[in-house]
Amino acid sequence: MKYSVRKSSLLALLASVLFTGAAHAACNASPIVFIHGYSGWKSQFDVMINRFKDDGTPACALYKFGYNSLGQSNKTSAKELRSFINNIRPNHGNRQAKIIAHSNGGLVSRWYRVFEGGSSATDRLVTLGTPHKGTSWAYACFSPACSEMRYNSSFLQSLAGRGCDVSLWSALDEIVIPQTNAQCGNSRRTSSVGHLTLMVWKDVYNDVRRYL
Repeated sequence: MKYSVRKSSLLALLASVLFTGAAHAACNASPIVFIHGYSGWKSQFDVMINRFKDDGTPACALYKFGYNSLGQSNKTSAKELRSFINNIRPNHGNRQAKIIAHSNGGLVSRWYRVFEGGSSATDRLVTLGTPHKGTSWAYACFSPACSEMRYNSSFLQSLAGRGCDVSLWSALDEIVIPQTNAQCGNSRRTSSVGHLTLMVWKDVYNDVRRYL
């Protein structure tokens, strides 16, 4: 009898733990995925993410996607992004994801949307200083992703202007040259700040929020 009671208690405890874990995994909000640029890292978006939290976005909805920008093609990174978003969407009732991407991260996101099924899995892509039409800066490096950022690269030709949504660009961007090459889709000139500052400047954040 004692063994039976203990066994029942153990099963009840296990069920409670499993239920709590499932409840914690679920998030009643659309996922927002932040994607860094070439040679970047995930924590570069921490300032913007904290602003989202301060404005009421639940922490469970905010994700940072990292990829090997220095060692692999944006096409490979786009496949990894597909897996990443497919894995998190069930925690959000399969709601479509929103992507905020800086620089080369916008090209990864566009390839994902055009060639990896991302158009149906996402309902918003906001790019910050993405070289949608290439940049002369990309001729200074020789990795696969860097080559894909060059003017008229085969990568950009394959995209053919597709996969864009909202693009924010700065007239003082020192990496996207010319700066207007960061325009694609619904384009807006945001605050006149440097390339990396786009991720931390509050007025840029306000523009991002306006389009989500």
